[in-house]
Amino acid sequence: MSTPISVRSRRAVDQRLDRLRDAHGPFPCHTETVENDPALFAHGRELVAAGGRGSAGARVTDTDGRVLLIRHPGDPEKWVLPGGGHEPGETFAETAVQEVWEEAGVECELTGVWQAKRRRFVHREDPERRGYLLSVFFTATYTGGDAGRYPDRWDDADEEILEVAWFDDPPANAAGFVTDPDVQQRDAVSEH
Repeated sequence: MSTPISVRSRRAVDQRLDRLRDAHGPFPCHTETVENDPALFAHGRELVAAGGRGSAGARVTDTDGRVLLIRHPGDPEKWVLPGGGHEPGETFAETAVQEVWEEAGVECELTGVWQAKRRRFVHREDPERRGYLLSVFFTATYTGGDAGRYPDRWDDADEEILEVAWFDDPPANAAGFVTDPDVQQRDAVSEH
C-alpha cells in the first residue's frame, strides 16, 4: 500500500523547512489551511505528484535599501514581492531567483529566508482529503538587471505583471509581509 499524498507531501514540506533552517537559521513560518473546490484540489494533487512543492519569491533590496515590488492583475491595488510556482526539479532558491528575473527583470543573490508558509489544502467536499505545499520568500540583494525591463509586455491582456518598481518606503497598499515577515497574510503566489 502506498503512502497517502497527505503524508508524503507533509513530510516533504517538513524536510524542506528543516533544510532551510539548517542553511539559513530561524525564520518566521506560518501555517494556513485553505479549502479547495474539487478542480483546484485535483490540480494541487497533480502538482505534488509531479514534484512541485509550492512557491518561492524574494524580498530584493538594492544598495540604497530600496525594496523591489510588483503588482498583479488579480489584485491590482496591492504591491507584493515577486514570486511564483515551484517547478519540479528546482530548489526553492532556484525558483525564487528565476521568478524575480521573470517577473521583474532583476538579478539577485539570496541572503536568507524572509518568511515561509506551510499551506494545507483540503478538498472542500471531503476534508479528509488533503495535501501540503510550502511558500518561501527569501531575502536577496540586487546584483543586476533593469526593473521593469519589459514595459511593452504589460499591454498584453494575458500578462501576469502590471507594474514593477523600487520603493524607499513601501506604499500603504503594500502587502503586510513586505515590511514585516511575522505578518501572516496570503501571499501573491498562493492564488496561482
